[in-house]
Amino acid sequence: MENEVIDEAEDSGSTEALAEEYIKKRRNRPDDVIAMQAVVCILAAAALLIGNIFYPDITGAVFGRLRGLAAGQEDIMQNPIDAVAAYIDKLQD
Repeated sequence: MENEVIDEAEDSGSTEALAEEYIKKRRNRPDDVIAMQAVVCILAAAALLIGNIFYPDITGAVFGRLRGLAAGQEDIMQNPIDAVAAYIDKLQD
């Protein structure tokens, strides 16, 4: 009986404690970003390695394109704010 009362008292505050713990874990930490980038790099390396074994011509072309994008100074994708600003400028002319 005594244990049940203690368990009920702990359960009443456990929802709030779990919510706080969840919020603490879900904050955007740099560790999450770094881990995600590491996973993507490992998967890309594995895909290129396997692709080089089975399709060396296609993989070579993809790797060359990737190397060119990494070495280039231009943006891969246009900034949407710049695109909207350019569109507004064209409308004003």
